[in-house]
Amino acid sequence: MGVIFQLELFEANLLDPQSLDQAVEGCDFVVHTASPLPATPPKDENVLIKPAVEGTLSILNSCVKHRIKRVVITSTSLTMCIQQRQNYKPVFNENDWSDPTICAPYDKSKTLAERAAWDFHSKLSEDEKFEMVVINPAFVLGPSLVQTDFSSGLIIRKIMTGQIPGAPKILMPIVDVRDVALAHLRAIQVKEAANQRFIVCDRSLWFKDIILTLAAKYPEGFKINTSEIKYCTMKIASWFDASANKLIGYWGVDFQLDNSKSKSILGLEYKLATEAIIEMAESLISSGLLKSNKKN
Repeated sequence: MGVIFQLELFEANLLDPQSLDQAVEGCDFVVHTASPLPATPPKDENVLIKPAVEGTLSILNSCVKHRIKRVVITSTSLTMCIQQRQNYKPVFNENDWSDPTICAPYDKSKTLAERAAWDFHSKLSEDEKFEMVVINPAFVLGPSLVQTDFSSGLIIRKIMTGQIPGAPKILMPIVDVRDVALAHLRAIQVKEAANQRFIVCDRSLWFKDIILTLAAKYPEGFKINTSEIKYCTMKIASWFDASANKLIGYWGVDFQLDNSKSKSILGLEYKLATEAIIEMAESLISSGLLKSNKKN
């Protein structure tokens, strides 16, 4: 006999504390995943910072009020690995924090929001305190359930339609969306996860490796450019394009993320980053967001 679940939906807004309060009431666990991530950086960084920080704190206040047992917050590995070039190291772990003074707006919003959450949690009295777990995913790829554009899917689509003219020398830590989902579930279930943050990542790949993975899978039907973008070309582009300007600071920086804690405590066994790349492309094709020009 199947298990019957009851789903109740609430309209909520990160900048409307009362709406969050209504959604949280009566729950034992809260998973906070929402934070704005536009495809292009906004002119005003506060468009991202305000809802990220204030929304997180509003949710945590509601959790105190309704005596939630455990809160799981979705952050990002970008709260750990954005550093001045001279401060980069081969491996980053959960003890590291990004430098918000050099972060792009989204990275900064997530860093400030997570910092605010831990600071809020540390100041709670013993009577108020709940358990908190933070999940820090890398660049999330893999099969998608939505049939509209979204940030990570847009990058894959631009690669396969030739809108990205080649490979910049940029490293991308990658994780499959299904591993991220499982990490959130384990963050609720695993007692030892309480009051810790977890890097969730398979491995880092150079942008060219992502492109070559797609080119090998789809040798025909798409305009995948496997050439390398030269530094001088990207530098010139960075003067006029905010996205290019963001990339130039990480040019040639080689690092990995230490995922050992997520394996030992959350019990994650990661799907390959290359598998996540292909499965995202497949889901974009099946949803109609990405169309082959191959003639039958």
